[in-house]
Amino acid sequence: MTMTPMLSVYAAVLFTGVVLAAPAQAAHHYDGEANYTSFGFRIGERVSDASFKDVDGVPGTLAALAGTQGAVIAIRDAECPVSQRYAPRLAELEREYGTKGFKFAYIDVAPQDARRARADAAGYGLRGRIIQDSGKKLVGALRATSSAEVFVIDARGTLRYRGAVDDQYGISVHKDAPHDNWLRDALGHVLAGENIAQESTPAPGCLFDTDMDAAGKPRAVTYDNRISRILERKCVACHRTDGLGPMPLQTYAQVFQRRAIIDYMTSNRLMPPWKADPHVGTWENDASLSKADLADLHAWLTNGAPEGKKSEAPIAHVYNPGWRMEKPDAILQIPDKFTIPAQGVVRYKFAYVKTNFDTDKWISEIEIHPTAPRVVHHALVFLEEPGRKYPNDPAYKPGDPLPEDGTDSFFAATALGAPITVFPKGAAKKLPKGAWLKFQIHYQPNGSEQTDQTQIAFKFADDAGNAGDKLAEVDSRSAYTLQFAIPPGDPHYQIKAKYKFQQPGELISLFPHSHLRGNVWKMELEDKDGQLTPLLDVPHYDFNWQGTYRFKTPVHVEPGMALVATAWYDNSANNPNNPDPKKTVHFGEQTYDEMMFGFFDWIPEKK
Repeated sequence: MTMTPMLSVYAAVLFTGVVLAAPAQAAHHYDGEANYTSFGFRIGERVSDASFKDVDGVPGTLAALAGTQGAVIAIRDAECPVSQRYAPRLAELEREYGTKGFKFAYIDVAPQDARRARADAAGYGLRGRIIQDSGKKLVGALRATSSAEVFVIDARGTLRYRGAVDDQYGISVHKDAPHDNWLRDALGHVLAGENIAQESTPAPGCLFDTDMDAAGKPRAVTYDNRISRILERKCVACHRTDGLGPMPLQTYAQVFQRRAIIDYMTSNRLMPPWKADPHVGTWENDASLSKADLADLHAWLTNGAPEGKKSEAPIAHVYNPGWRMEKPDAILQIPDKFTIPAQGVVRYKFAYVKTNFDTDKWISEIEIHPTAPRVVHHALVFLEEPGRKYPNDPAYKPGDPLPEDGTDSFFAATALGAPITVFPKGAAKKLPKGAWLKFQIHYQPNGSEQTDQTQIAFKFADDAGNAGDKLAEVDSRSAYTLQFAIPPGDPHYQIKAKYKFQQPGELISLFPHSHLRGNVWKMELEDKDGQLTPLLDVPHYDFNWQGTYRFKTPVHVEPGMALVATAWYDNSANNPNNPDPKKTVHFGEQTYDEMMFGFFDWIPEKK
């Protein structure tokens, strides 16, 4: 099987010929009280207060290791070849980032005394604190399972990155130079106050047994040490000032005031919105709360919702007003100002934007931002000139974007609760020079008249515009059909469509789309023998909460394979959203009509 180079990070095996140790996900130990040891080792959590004495006899805790910007905690085994190879690299990074506010600490699991541990580190020029942990107490608190694993925490002890230093070394792997510098990139993002693109990787060192029971003192769950971080990762991107959602959840006072509705919405899995069956597919952008998150949240709510200590609170994330994207490279706005009435039904609105970039642009991130987000249900964007007819418009010129019922020209989308579009490292979507963007916007009145002028923002993979030879091009397609008639009163009408692949490539995301009668979606990969492999199962599809599902590991496809999309529709009176259960429903763009589009993004291999 061939794999495009830019997707190496997403492959199941990161280093050829090496058995890697992934961070262990230990069992959660909830005892029915407020004492909890489940947090401190997952990304976004505050690390444990597990205590130690370093080789010089100076006491400390894991959470207190951070400097003014943060800390790097490196697991070492003085007798492991991979640890030995990475020691000079760690010393180099310590010299560079130690002057920028990061402290370095080295946890040595080798069975040796303090004198030898100190001498070993000094021999490589490691100047940070040396902590001997042959009893595995600290690595247990971090749930580490191999040497050469590193952890980055910020100034408030929040775990921001865990995994490998880079991809140069492993068991039986010795490259001339690294291709991916994950630790260096993570430190740069923390220093800049930005999100980290690659938050975790497998760790390629020597495996060791970890004592999961030696995880430090149990901690009572508080807002400052735990709940604030759950909300920041899962809720605040929308529920904030200038965000897409109502009820800001950025402060303890705001969360305490809303604790009853938070408990109800999270306990019933209504929030955060995530509709995929957890048993089918593994998703990079999974927005759901884990069992540990839910248990901690419930423990906190039923224990009086204590605030905790300000010293344990996370660093407040500074959002770009109105945007979830860190720093857009370009922002375009539709010329039309649409007025949305306080009540009633608004037909889909269409608007066109002419791009005026000097060259083709390669887009790594896309965010669609309505200026009146509370009344925008969803928006789709297509590459399509105004007035263009299809599919056989005589004005069509080679190289022009040619829509075929909106499938070949699909460019981007947003909906309530949907994340921004982020393409894999080394891949991007091409925006042709001089392209037109057609916006299709669905408005839902919310009780007051509002005016919207939707915007779209881009981050460029290559600002020079000449990245075509260096990047893999993301292509958007769909398994769809326009030919259907849903009978009146039918509670479970099935519609199936198929897209057949003509060349090899990697599937990176799925986006099922139907309207008010859609209630179940499945997407499967059909091999050349007709065997089906489930990719996505949405057992309770909800038009109000559509979203893109990005694979954690891209799915390889070959010519002759097909993406099979199946959707079921409830056209009965038992569907409370049904506009008219007595009507035979056909394809149409308005909400009271129906659609059946199994959109997907993929990266075809270059010919």
